[in-house]
Order: sequence, then structure tokens, then C-alpha cells
Amino acid sequence: MRIPRRLELKSITESDMTPMVDVTFLLLIFFMVTAAFAMQSSIVVPKYDREGPTISLPQEELTADIVVEVDEFSTFHVTVAGLEQEAPSEHDLIRVLRQVCDQHARTKPPSRMLVKANPDALHEKVIAALDSGAYVGIPEIELLTLELD
Repeated sequence: MRIPRRLELKSITESDMTPMVDVTFLLLIFFMVTAAFAMQSSIVVPKYDREGPTISLPQEELTADIVVEVDEFSTFHVTVAGLEQEAPSEHDLIRVLRQVCDQHARTKPPSRMLVKANPDALHEKVIAALDSGAYVGIPEIELLTLELD
């Protein structure tokens, strides 16, 4: 009787790279499409010149329909017709500004917003206040940086 020799099979495994390439291209297309919607708006802010002349504006030029103050704790305070409301976050600020615009929509919609920024406030919060005014549709938005003595 003859004993069969063990057959040694060499296992050659090759993986097909086509599905991986397909997934990579799909991810690339997804990220390209979603990145196109993240457009950033920007405003030009002149650099502060400590040695330059300071401008003091008369009080009548500082009047606005809506005044948003950003305090040193980066909290928003919205003043409309002498009434002040606190808005701790950007979402609350947008909600308050929308309420003001909706309340005065039939009589006289607010056309001017003044943002008063404390020098210790976060720059991100000041920009959020400016963007919130533009988001709710206020046409004229001004920025005033307060100087502490």
C-alpha cells in the first residue's frame, strides 16, 4: 500500500483594492461637497493705534434701535427702548434679536444695531454679536470698543 504524500498547498491571498479605492473617492467627494458650504464671512477691522488720535463721538451719534453690550464675562446684554435683557449664549442672542424684530415689524423695524464691546470680552463673542445682527436682517450694524480707564 502506498501512502500518499501530503500535498502542500501554497495559499496565495490577494486582496482586491477596488472597493477601498471606491470608498476613498466617496469620502473625498463627501468632504469636498460639505466644505464648500462652510463659507466664512469677514469684516475688515482696522488695527488699533495707541499713539494716534482718539475720537470721542457725541452721544446722539451713539443712539441705535438695538444696543448689544458684550461684557467682560462675554455675556450679551440687549437693550431696546430702555429695556435690557441678558442673553448668555449666541443662540439666546439670536432669539432675543428675532423677538425684537418680530415685535417691531409692523410699526418700525429696527434698522440700526450698536455692539459695545468690553476690551476684556472674547473676540469670538464680539464677532458672534455682529453676525447675529446680520443673521436676523438688521441692515446697519456698528461696533464700538469701550475703553476702560
